[in-house]
Amino acid sequence: MPLGSAETVSLAGMMGSGKSTVARELGRLLGRRVVDTDREVERRARRTVAQIFAEHGEPAFRALEREVVRGLSGPLVVALGGGAFCDPGNAEHLVRVGRVIFLDVSRAEAARRMGEDGDRPLARRWEELLRARLSLYRRASLTVPADGATSDALARRVAGLLGTP
Repeated sequence: MPLGSAETVSLAGMMGSGKSTVARELGRLLGRRVVDTDREVERRARRTVAQIFAEHGEPAFRALEREVVRGLSGPLVVALGGGAFCDPGNAEHLVRVGRVIFLDVSRAEAARRMGEDGDRPLARRWEELLRARLSLYRRASLTVPADGATSDALARRVAGLLGTP
């Protein structure tokens, strides 16, 4: 079924799956504004994600993230934080307003993409988080394997799967 003009396209997946870079390219291809939920949380909090975790903990970050996610709708492309789609209320909202694409990445590929990124508070728990989140990610409308593909190629693949040129 082709993508509706008012549907939101949200990219879900583990850190290092390429959500932010794919979202920028997909937004360009679809002519849609791009929202990165982590960047929006940072803008609202006037703190980085790492600072929010360090100063207030994960529950405070998740509360801000919920506010951002539940305010999203319309013709957007959204790069979700790794845990955003795992919150039941967020998932319900995102599925109601559009399509959610799970970018499925292996640990090795994610590690290669992230490098030595010290600004990811949950990176050391990657495998544990994947085990907890995988069944939740699989509720997405589509699953797209991300290993070995450039962000441009992934964006084109997602656009094609959504029935857009």
